[in-house]
Amino acid sequence: MAQVLILSGGIYHDFPALSQQLAGQLADVGCGVQVVTHPADCATALDRDQPQVLVVQALHWQMLGNPKYEPFRKEWAYTVGDDLKRAVLAHVARGGGIVALHTGCICFADWPDWQRLLGGGWVWGQSFHAADLEQIVVAPALDHPVTSGVAGYSLHDELYRDLVIDPAVTVLAVGRTPEGAGAPVAWVRQEGRARIATLTLGHDVAGCAVAGQAKMTRQAVLWAAQQQEGQAI
Repeated sequence: MAQVLILSGGIYHDFPALSQQLAGQLADVGCGVQVVTHPADCATALDRDQPQVLVVQALHWQMLGNPKYEPFRKEWAYTVGDDLKRAVLAHVARGGGIVALHTGCICFADWPDWQRLLGGGWVWGQSFHAADLEQIVVAPALDHPVTSGVAGYSLHDELYRDLVIDPAVTVLAVGRTPEGAGAPVAWVRQEGRARIATLTLGHDVAGCAVAGQAKMTRQAVLWAAQQQEGQAI
């Protein structure tokens, strides 16, 4: 059984519902799932339980600058501590996988190694998404275990534009709006024995329930665990 640790929590998203939904989807394919809502608890669980995969479905960052974050800073502002850095790097060094979902590529903005591990992510002052959810058509760009059996599909979500993405990553899927705006929405890379996947869609429960999105997310976690859907786990 693949053991998966989900780091949840943050603002502007229903993270409790999102992580409950994801935990159910992963349990359906035989994964054991633990959910934590603070990076310090994530570090402890990585050290103690040594799960096969860390999923970051959360929004933890410093919340500097913009006054609109003021009501949330006391509860949710986070500066990356040495405990999390050490635990994540140790997890990767022993071959543990990482899956960053949606705002996972925005997290930990003051820790450059996080974006390096993912192979890209959000850059404050450059990256953006539309003010409202958009109709996005997702097209797999490559046959890969993460996209296996996933045909094109559409959903209402946030299309992250102008991310920084390392040209060495393998882009698996591209999202496009009816107006023609397009951007990568799924990519993977490896760090030693560790498999790392980033899926930038997943703003709400409705979008994550779309069959193609759910299947690609599930398969990303299993791929990061070095397993595959249908395999005895």
